[in-house]
Amino acid sequence: MEDAVTAITKYLVIKKLAGDTLTILAIKEYLIDGLSPSTIGYKYKISKFRVRGYIQRIIDKARSHAAATAVVKAVLPYILGIDPIILRIGNTYICLLCDAHLKSENVEHHIRRRHRDVVNSIVEQIVLKVRRHSQV
Repeated sequence: MEDAVTAITKYLVIKKLAGDTLTILAIKEYLIDGLSPSTIGYKYKISKFRVRGYIQRIIDKARSHAAATAVVKAVLPYILGIDPIILRIGNTYICLLCDAHLKSENVEHHIRRRHRDVVNSIVEQIVLKVRRHSQV
């Protein structure tokens, strides 16, 4: 089983590679900025229940709210620096690494399955940097 830092980093890396910055911002605004799921949902025009789902996945990986907050705070600057590998054109998503044309519901699965090596490499680099510079 992965440790919390690795698991949360992998989750956020896949979201960023998929171009899903909204989820990352929602997680940041809840855990770091202290905004409510209702406020975040209203701001991004998504359901507060969807926001709660994002947060719950992160907290489950860390096994505590405090640990989740610490990990997200530590890895977020590195996550935000990642360039997405998915280009959205209308309702079609194109993988810039392998030129696959995808539907929205298949994007993250495609990244996890076809570009596992890219994900793992990015995750390893971030986890190494975080562990060098913090107590997480």
